[in-house]
Amino acid sequence: MNNSENSVEKVYRKMLMKLPGKKRLLMSLSMSRLSFEIMVCGIMEKYGSRELKKHVFLRMYGNDFTDNEKEKILESIM
Repeated sequence: MNNSENSVEKVYRKMLMKLPGKKRLLMSLSMSRLSFEIMVCGIMEKYGSRELKKHVFLRMYGNDFTDNEKEKILESIM
């Protein structure tokens, strides 16, 4: 595979850009919500609901903080 945009991607992008901004925003919010739900289902399946907050935080923001900062944050949310 290469990184160049092929004709299908160009057509798809052109179709998306024809949509009103509000419609594109609503589509992106819907996709964001779906991805969040998929993430939560995966965490619940593996760890259960007891550690949900912890693992959502770590999956979304775990790379943004040092280990020491993560420990403090996890203590405050658990």
